[in-house]
Amino acid sequence: MGCISNSELPDNNATPQQFYAQPSQTNVLSPPKKDGSVLATQDRYDEANKMMQVIPPSYHGIDQYPPAHGRQDSMASMGSVASLSDKLDLNFSLRNIPKLDVMSPSDPFIVVSIKDEAKNIYANVGKTEIVWDNPNPDFSKDVRINYLFEEIQYVRLDIYDADEQQTTDLTKHDFIGTAEFVVGDLVTAPGQKLVMAILDRSGRKIAKVKGQQPVLIVRAQEIDENCDEVEFEFAARGLPKCDTFGKIDGFFQIYRCRSSAAENEWASLYKSEHVPSNFNPDWKPFKVESRRLCQGDMHRPILIRVWDWNRDARPDYACEVKTTLAQLIDGKQLKLKAWDHKRGAYKNKNCGELIIRKCNILKLHSFVSFLKGGLELQLMVAIDFTGSNGDPRDAKSLHYMGYPQFESQYMKVIKSVGRVLAPYDADGQIAAYGFGANLNPHGKQVSHCFNLTLSPDQEEVDGIEGLCEAYKQCLNRVQLYGPTYFGEILQNVAAKSIGICSQEAQTYNIFLIITDGVINDMQRSIDSIVDATRLPLSIIIVGVGDADFNNMETLDADEVPLKHSRTGKVMERDIVQFVPFNEFKQQHFSAIARETLEEVPKQVTSFMGLQNIHPKPPRIEQAVEENIYANLAPAGQDESKVPEVAIPVDFQPPPSVPAAPWEQNAYAPGYAGNVGNAGGSSEGRLTGVPPAAFHD
Repeated sequence: MGCISNSELPDNNATPQQFYAQPSQTNVLSPPKKDGSVLATQDRYDEANKMMQVIPPSYHGIDQYPPAHGRQDSMASMGSVASLSDKLDLNFSLRNIPKLDVMSPSDPFIVVSIKDEAKNIYANVGKTEIVWDNPNPDFSKDVRINYLFEEIQYVRLDIYDADEQQTTDLTKHDFIGTAEFVVGDLVTAPGQKLVMAILDRSGRKIAKVKGQQPVLIVRAQEIDENCDEVEFEFAARGLPKCDTFGKIDGFFQIYRCRSSAAENEWASLYKSEHVPSNFNPDWKPFKVESRRLCQGDMHRPILIRVWDWNRDARPDYACEVKTTLAQLIDGKQLKLKAWDHKRGAYKNKNCGELIIRKCNILKLHSFVSFLKGGLELQLMVAIDFTGSNGDPRDAKSLHYMGYPQFESQYMKVIKSVGRVLAPYDADGQIAAYGFGANLNPHGKQVSHCFNLTLSPDQEEVDGIEGLCEAYKQCLNRVQLYGPTYFGEILQNVAAKSIGICSQEAQTYNIFLIITDGVINDMQRSIDSIVDATRLPLSIIIVGVGDADFNNMETLDADEVPLKHSRTGKVMERDIVQFVPFNEFKQQHFSAIARETLEEVPKQVTSFMGLQNIHPKPPRIEQAVEENIYANLAPAGQDESKVPEVAIPVDFQPPPSVPAAPWEQNAYAPGYAGNVGNAGGSSEGRLTGVPPAAFHD
């Protein structure tokens, strides 16, 4: 039983206007004009006027506070559209989601897609986190999109009920419903908020839940240039009792005020972990971007709400406090109170105190400012040569480079990601490695970290073209083997990242691992990653093929931070990004590059902030006088007459590319036969037979 009984919940006569902004009558189904305006012929979001007849239990009052006076937000009126930045943060809430699980409420998350008008397809641009056991979630993870005034941007929001932690394979989750809107409608709506009825796949509204229409709420927040973070550490003392037979399992949620002139618009931006059975919890430290928290206004209201976590049930409201960033910086403790919606005021009840252990503003600089100051990004690549990739001569192999595309999946990843990073590398040299191969096809010399050039003295290759060539040559000379170990190569790269970044010389390593399956030294890999979080290093893992990549999701650590098995040390920052190639192989190559490199700028700035490294002054190169007309023909000369080039008598054309060993009827070293499962989990065996003897 929670702190608020059913008798205290709002009655069915509560008006939706108290809690949700009315949708604009200019939102229509017909396509908006090219200038971003819309036609007032039909209310596209007419269901929003009727969608709710009651406020969701335990979520009352979240938009119901008396108005305050203060600085008007730049997006709070229709006239603010011209001042919008080119990026928007979208924040989401759901209400009255149907129960799809037998024993507990649904566990919703939202997948956000934007329509590509040229191809008439929707491209995934982001996802929210999963909110477990909650039919009325306020999502804390925003999704950032580009705002293009000159285009009609259709956004589709697909809602799923999570059945497991990973959200990569959507077939493993239950589809709840969808909603769609136009970005132009959102930014011109009152308060930049839309409320939409949730539809099924056929476009009909999904069934009501206890007489209430399931709805989705989307809010827009413009992005400013402030990169600072606020570091918090909270505790509480004397929290109220919320369960009949136990103590409170407390967690808190922070909401930002979307308009300081009207405190009835709150959007969740952070949710803590819950501390079980404790009236005096100590929560883990955390950081929040100041622009998300208060848009640079130290006096903008902030709502901190405490909940009682329940297993397989929605949380119970406990208490709250309204404050500002200025008060959190100056204060040590704040009194918590419980809101009484019937009286529209706080109860005279002691609900304990919120203890502010830490509230510091961390000055961070933008990624671009570091690049202007001469930051170099060093690309390092490791390629999986385990036998589970399949015989390179077989069209089903992930290393197959024959007809019709002549590019393996590994090659496509190298080119798409590498070509984005290459311009930032001053010397153009790429450190290239392989792992999981037998380097001696006529014996056994299995290596889990070797130079892709197969030369102990040549670790780097010349640019992307050199990397592709080294990969092809290596594939012809080694035998695919196994198993799949990450630990050794991670430790090697970490060692090469020590001492490379300081205030004077700023270099940051980006390590790209391309692999086909599960790894067999999981704990060792986790320990290596935790140790590397203090180094100038980002790790991008791209999974190719159809193997089970759940372990990679664990390494990504978006949900649960990694912990060292021996020291118990928790990762200092998030440095791993995992992307499954299959989700992007039908799209333009830029899509996989965008997804894999999305988190790199934030990872770079977070490292610089931890090490107190600032951007160097922008580099200003001296202008070098050169004869820009040197290659032009002299006046009066006919440019069509190209001077002939003398060819030496003993000139010989370059030799053709040598044929692969198996094309020369030699022993085929590139494959070890059937080595383990699709994840490369067992060691391969040297077959010692020519290609004709393969029967796989």
